[in-house]
Amino acid sequence: MPTGPRKCIVLFLLALAPLAGCGAASPSAPTAVSRPRQPTTPTTVMFTESATGFSTSELRDVDEQILQVNSIGELMWSADGTRLPGYGVSRQLIDGVPIYLISGALCAEGCAFEVRFGTKDGERRAYLTADYGHDNPGTLVDVEVSGGALVVTRTGIFPPGSPTLSGVVFEDTPISRASVAGVMVQIGISSGWRSTLTNADGFYSIPGLFDVQGGIRISKEGYQSLSTTVVIRGDTVLDVALLRR
Repeated sequence: MPTGPRKCIVLFLLALAPLAGCGAASPSAPTAVSRPRQPTTPTTVMFTESATGFSTSELRDVDEQILQVNSIGELMWSADGTRLPGYGVSRQLIDGVPIYLISGALCAEGCAFEVRFGTKDGERRAYLTADYGHDNPGTLVDVEVSGGALVVTRTGIFPPGSPTLSGVVFEDTPISRASVAGVMVQIGISSGWRSTLTNADGFYSIPGLFDVQGGIRISKEGYQSLSTTVVIRGDTVLDVALLRR
């Protein structure tokens, strides 16, 4: 009996068996490979003056020493590269004007840096002032680093080139215009109110302001109080006439 053809058929079926799925592995879906997250490089925080568009990351004290704040809350002392953690920057709108405050371990009394702008040697710059709870005369601070901590001292110096509001308070009499001494002049700014008294000539001056639209109040016993709005754009002059009660 011939056997050759049957052997060929058997071998052919065995060769096809794996293709029919008997024990064959099906293709698997690709596996996602997780890669380690690359550390984010801290960036320096920028401070922008809305009135001029000037922007900088460099904040200066009264001695023109430079500090910066980065995106992970480090205060960086440029003089020697010291980095102090735990400082945050907030941006607030006061009468439509952005105000930058820097909080952290600044002073034992509890204060925050407030950024003000000025001009020195024809260059626009950002300066550090200090707010002690709605008490900021707008003067610069002296900043030092001692024992890994800041030492902040308020001075009597205003940011160079910062605006001054000034003028004369007077009353019209039947004979002439007379100056009025001892009048309280107050202007509202981000840190509350700045105020001064007119001198013997009725003259007043409030330096160290910034470009802003603020409310102003003029008052003295025996006279009608006056409230109005003043727009500060550089040095601004505002003369005021008072009426007796």
